[in-house]
Amino acid sequence: MSHRPHRRLDATGVRCPEVVDLARDAVEAMQVGQLLEVVADDPVVFLDLPDWCAGAGHEVLSMEQRRDVITTLMRVG
Repeated sequence: MSHRPHRRLDATGVRCPEVVDLARDAVEAMQVGQLLEVVADDPVVFLDLPDWCAGAGHEVLSMEQRRDVITTLMRVG
């Protein structure tokens, strides 16, 4: 099943925890149930983004790494 994001956040070149700060700002302008795609290249995002999502009520649908780029698809809670 393919999920098309409602919004895409390019956070390449940004380090955590700033990636989480940008994601937090992005979801504030979104509705519950919408999908946000976060693209980052800081490997710490594998820890920080799911941890923040769990605490904030958002759902990580997928996280995948291709070369140095990590793509996270999350549903706004």
